[in-house]
Amino acid sequence: MPRTNPQLADTDQKQLLHSHEIQLMIRELVEQQAMPLELILEDTGVSARSLENPSLRLTLEQELALYKRIASLNKDPLLAHKIGVKLGLPNYGILGYAMVASSTLRDALQLMVEFAPLVSWASHSVLTQEVYGGQACLCLTIHPTPSDKLTSELEVESTFASLQTVFNELVAEPVTFARVTYSHPCRLPDSQPYDALFQCPVDFSESRNCLYFSKAALAQRLPHAQPEHASLLKDLCAETLISLRQDRGLVAAIKAYIDGYEPGMPSLDETADYFHQSSRTLRRHLQAQGLSFRSLIDESRYSAAKRYLSATNLTVEIIGKTLGYADVRSFRTAFKRWSGMPPAAYRGSH
Repeated sequence: MPRTNPQLADTDQKQLLHSHEIQLMIRELVEQQAMPLELILEDTGVSARSLENPSLRLTLEQELALYKRIASLNKDPLLAHKIGVKLGLPNYGILGYAMVASSTLRDALQLMVEFAPLVSWASHSVLTQEVYGGQACLCLTIHPTPSDKLTSELEVESTFASLQTVFNELVAEPVTFARVTYSHPCRLPDSQPYDALFQCPVDFSESRNCLYFSKAALAQRLPHAQPEHASLLKDLCAETLISLRQDRGLVAAIKAYIDGYEPGMPSLDETADYFHQSSRTLRRHLQAQGLSFRSLIDESRYSAAKRYLSATNLTVEIIGKTLGYADVRSFRTAFKRWSGMPPAAYRGSH
């Protein structure tokens, strides 16, 4: 049943798909590829402790940093494909409920494209009318977020596998695309795993990343369509997207303010005054993003500490004092919690 509490739906949706997706990928690297967690998280701004939080919500910068890190370390060419299959409608939050309430598969697809940032903040997709195999098709083209090759491949493969799962769940039976194309080459000896999932022609090294839908497939009526709720859920998606954009912008501005504050670090009250808000309101905006003021301070301190340790000869004592710590022991404890190693060891390895 679709949720009818706008406040609940709005809060839940702000945990974007990638937070869960990336956690599954990290778990796969650690458990199946024996990759140390500290190595995966290095230079991403995400701590091992934060990953234990079930309501983790990544900032855009953290999401991209982790995606790039996972792509560069991964040794399994099917990692994203296998993880994507596990990401169904529940991972799409309020957008998933709106798609379920749609009348046809085409309506659900158009909703997904319209509100794509609710699934992946920075990537985007386009729908075009095209012809394949002599028949008119609707073509969904995915433009991934990252610019580097490996990370783009990771995102596209996970997205396509996830969409197969999502559309199967929407129709309550397997949905067969007319064609699937990837712009990257196949990293396996053959495309059998892809053929088995999609059950349609799958082509690699093409000009675009596309899913082709036949008109017959798009015309399928959805078994759980709820026209009386569809409009309300679409409005909730729109409200959530507006709120998400506002909160993303505010978080970026707060981070810039903290990074530029000298000397030391600003207090919550000082930051709230700067943005003409009460401390309580500012804290609520951050909580909506799964963040806290303390986490932003720690992120800024960690970034600055790494910069000082790798690019200057300042002592650990002076760096700790510069970052606002009362004593060097507190700084050492915090840095080890962030990076998994003491400041001196980090400096030696960089």
